[in-house]
Amino acid sequence: MARLTLGMARAPKSIGIFKDPETDWAFNRTLEFMSEKAAEMGECLYAARRIDEQDGDSWISEWAALAERVESLGDESLRNGHTISAREAFLRASNYWRTAEYACTPNHHRFHETWQRSVNAFRKACRLFNPPIQVLEVSFEGRMLPGYFMRPDSSDIARPTMFAAGGNDSSSEEILTAVGFSAVRRGYNFFTFDYPGHRGAVHLYADCVKRADYSGAFAAALDLLKSLRGVDDRIALSGYSYGGYVVSQVATREPRVRALIADSPLMDIPALQRSSAFSRVFRAIPDRLLIKAVEKKLKSTPVLKGLVYYTFWSWGCPNVIEGREWKPKLDSVITEEVHKIRCPTLALVSKHEGDFMLEQAEAFIQKIGSERKRLHVFTQEQDGSYDHCQLDNISRGQQVMYDWLDDILGYRYPP
Repeated sequence: MARLTLGMARAPKSIGIFKDPETDWAFNRTLEFMSEKAAEMGECLYAARRIDEQDGDSWISEWAALAERVESLGDESLRNGHTISAREAFLRASNYWRTAEYACTPNHHRFHETWQRSVNAFRKACRLFNPPIQVLEVSFEGRMLPGYFMRPDSSDIARPTMFAAGGNDSSSEEILTAVGFSAVRRGYNFFTFDYPGHRGAVHLYADCVKRADYSGAFAAALDLLKSLRGVDDRIALSGYSYGGYVVSQVATREPRVRALIADSPLMDIPALQRSSAFSRVFRAIPDRLLIKAVEKKLKSTPVLKGLVYYTFWSWGCPNVIEGREWKPKLDSVITEEVHKIRCPTLALVSKHEGDFMLEQAEAFIQKIGSERKRLHVFTQEQDGSYDHCQLDNISRGQQVMYDWLDDILGYRYPP
């Protein structure tokens, strides 16, 4: 059985650098982007060996120091005209700044700074791609939600587009790294944005939190996407972790989605929360003792504390920071709506994500109205992956997803 954090499964075995499972998983998550030139083992191990995992400021300061050093190397390369070296350094720096932020609670003095530094480093890299990655904004409810658009070349040739949505604790920069570069290598355009409740949105707008209905925000994003050069009607929508729920909901209401990839598919967020170890603790402990119990648990695991506090904050429960609220109001359920999904659909899940996640994936595939649908269950034996969203083998995850999509669209690159 996979271990569970906030109801979301991780790999059953960690890499073994840190004793705390969530801390070790966050380290492995950072290291995984080596395959996209956004991490290097020597740099990551150097930082990890200097960290006191029970001291959150140690985690933050060591990753931030590494990020700043690598970013300065990128600046030096850029000044001397070495654009590829600069681009790769900026990608690594962005990843390391993101990792530093992971342990920051929303009231930490470096919370906004480390996020902004990660975005800034990534956008330095954006300018050094050919063609450059476009930085865009989706106008929605009076806010400008940041996004990115990337394409294989500068021509106006119409191509299919992969539109990806991140999860609870990911950033748009991370999603582009994990999904976008592999899309463009295969001849797809790529688009992502910070929808309400996603990391960039809540950093910019404290009240732009998770919600029951995402269709309006994604309709605005699709309007913008359809206005861009080289974008045709072949739009695939993919979502990762909590994003698997978000895109599935959108696909029940948005006819412009021509293919859906849910990794992992979720239909019932309250049930997901009830399945978690934390939720079981919540139900067992009286309210008057709950805050003290949670604080005691999180005191020795600051990386987990950063994730927990951020999660509540992004759900619109800022009072958790003041120790006055520990029960987010979750009403996100689409179990009775997924039959409206008619487009070709791929569901991805790892065997070791836990019984609940496997049951959700199987029920999702059974209930959707699509005639062309497939469930792929990753195993370490067959796929070299058993982690949530294939974060232990993103190359294999990309292979399964894009090979399926190529066949669905009848698309091959180059033509």
